[in-house]
Amino acid sequence: MNKLIAVSVAGLAIALAACTERERVDTGNDVEAAAGKIANEAQDAVQSPELKEVGSEIKEAAGDAGQVIKDAAKGAAEGAREGAAKVESETRDEAGDAKTAAEDAKR
Repeated sequence: MNKLIAVSVAGLAIALAACTERERVDTGNDVEAAAGKIANEAQDAVQSPELKEVGSEIKEAAGDAGQVIKDAAKGAAEGAREGAAKVESETRDEAGDAKTAAEDAKR
C-alpha cells in the first residue's frame, strides 16, 4: 500500500509540474480528499466485525492447538509412567522367580 501511495504521489508531482496554479490547488485538494477517504476506509476495515471475528477464530484455534499439545504431553507422560511401572513389576517378578528357583535348588 505504501508503494501505491508513493507511486501516486510521484505521478501527481509530475502532473502538477505542467499545471497552472489553480489546477495544482484543485489537484492537491483532490489528493487530500482521496487520501482521507483511503485512511477512513482502512480504519473501517480494521474495526470491522468480520476482521475481529477472524482474529477471535485464530485466537481460539491457537488455544485449541495448545490444549491438544498439552493433552498429548500429559498422555505421553502417563504412558511413560505406566511403562516404567510395568518394567519394574516384571523385573521384581523375575527376581522373585529367580530367588525361588535358587532356594528350591538348595533344598
